[in-house]
Formats: sequence, structure tokens, C-alpha cells
Amino acid sequence: MRIVHLIMAAVLLVSIFAGCAAQPAQKPVDRVTLQLKWLHQAQFAGFYLAKEKGYYAKENIDITLIEAAADTDIIDRVVSGQADFGVHSADSILLGRSQGKPVTGIAVIYKHSPVVFVSLANSGIKSPEDFLDKTTALDGAAFADARLQFFAMMEKLGLDKTRIKTVPYEYDFASFKSGGVPITYSYTTGGLIRLLQQGIQVNQILPEDYGIHMYSDTLFTSDALIINNPDLVTRFVRASLKGWQDAIGDPKEAVRVTMQYAREKDFTVQSKMMEAQLPLVYDGEDVVGWMRPEVWSGIYQTLSDQRLLDQPFDPATAYTTIFITNIYGGKNK
Repeated sequence: MRIVHLIMAAVLLVSIFAGCAAQPAQKPVDRVTLQLKWLHQAQFAGFYLAKEKGYYAKENIDITLIEAAADTDIIDRVVSGQADFGVHSADSILLGRSQGKPVTGIAVIYKHSPVVFVSLANSGIKSPEDFLDKTTALDGAAFADARLQFFAMMEKLGLDKTRIKTVPYEYDFASFKSGGVPITYSYTTGGLIRLLQQGIQVNQILPEDYGIHMYSDTLFTSDALIINNPDLVTRFVRASLKGWQDAIGDPKEAVRVTMQYAREKDFTVQSKMMEAQLPLVYDGEDVVGWMRPEVWSGIYQTLSDQRLLDQPFDPATAYTTIFITNIYGGKNK
């Protein structure tokens, strides 16, 4: 817990000195980069709002938002200093820590995962039990969260994973739509929207309905930045969460601003993505960005059960609630 004590001390010192300065001199603008998890789209609406509404500027931050590709190693970009902050799933942050990569989660954007498994409505496949002796499009995904949740769900239910055949995932769902592959993974905020737009009726099987609770999009940074510049981390998180609060409060404006960035200039698609992610970001239980230790511990246990961790470690070292606690005054409501 050494890093936590260092953070607390640093944050306290920042607060003391800030209060003592009667007329602080204008500091140089902090230029920071945020490595996104994917291409520009409504998934990152809160960050766009924070930038366009001047929330980062008010925190003396000039931010650059960087897209990711399928082969982008988001964790390594932050570890190497190519980006100051990143957006990735909590399980990826935990996996990084198990590999000795000094990264720490600082706020959760998606408190629930958008991973969903779908089958054609008339297939009779409506639950994980129905997956047995069937083929699932799961291999070669850009992110490992779908595969992790799939097998964690099957194992939790005591279902024989050896009776599952997996094949490569297809972005256009061609084999799925033709009936050649009866089950495919998707995201409620992405592929599912496109399937429904095409008039394809599906059954939806959500791992979370079967006890697999995963934090998805999570803000993280390097241990070095937390230790060396906790004030910058605080300001960055505060501006980012304010942008996400606005996105939840006014989804239409969030989509309008997103359209300035989005690769896919389809207002309907971006609007439906925004609509689908609202309950993932704010579920009515905690304020935007809040993290619960028991969820992190649960994700760690899932990774451990799947034998995916390179080395065991204390999951509490993979995240810190100090910044969100400081920003919200210790209140999660």
C-alpha cells in the first residue's frame, strides 16, 4: 500500500500549498494525452464534452485525444509515456499489473460491461446452457473481455467448456446472419445496434445476468504520474467526470458534440450508442466514476479462476479511489 500513502501525502501537500497561495502565478498549461480504447465515437462522449465545454482548459489542461486501433497496446502506451492517461477495461489493468506493468485505475466510466452474446430469435438459444455443442464467434476479438466473460460465465454455471467450439468473430456478422454460426459475441453499444437496425431479431444473453460483473471502460494512468504529479491527475479526473456528468444529463448535446469527432457520421447510430451506454455509466447506485473495491476484487478473482494472471498480487494495488474521493468529498451518491 506504499503507493497509496505516497498519493495521500502528495494530495495533502498540494491542498495545503494551494490554500496558502494568495495570488498564485499562472502556471504553464499542462499538455496531456488520453489514449482512447477505440475509434472516435459516442463511447467517449464525456471526454469530448469536457474538451469542447472548456472543462480541461479551466483545469489548465490542453488535452489531445488519441484513437486506438485493433493492434494498439493501450497499457504499454501509458507505461512508455506515449500517453499520459488511458481508457481500458479493469481486467486489462489487472492483467497489466500481474505482468509487472505499473498502471493504476483512477475512475470507472462503464460500471457495467457492454459484452453480450446473441443468437437469432428463432434459434431456441436463450441461455448459456443452450451454448453446449454449439459454435460461438469469439476468436480474434480486438479485446479479450468477451472471451474472458464467456468462459467465466460457463465455469460459474458449471457448464463443460470443452463442449464449446469457437470460431473467429466477424465484424459484419455474415456467418451469424446466414445461420452458419449460431452464437456471436457483440457489444450492446456497438454491433447489437447494427444488427437491430438491419431488422434482425435476436436473443440477448448478458454475462452480468449470470453473476459476471466487470468494470469496462476505466480511466488509468502510470504509477509515476500519480506519485510525481497528483495535482494534474486530480484536475484531469475532475474535468473528465464533469464532462461525463453532462453527457448523462444531456445525451442529445453529447451526441451533437460527438459528431464533431466521430469516424462514423451516422447520427442515428451515435445516438443509439449513447442511449445504450447511459445505464453503463450511471446506474443510479453511485456517482459517475465511482469505484467499489469489492468489484475490483471480484474481477481479480475471475482472472485468477481462469488462470490468466502471470503473478498473484494484491488487487488493491491496481486502483486508487483517492482522486474520486477527493473530488466528491468522500460521497458516492
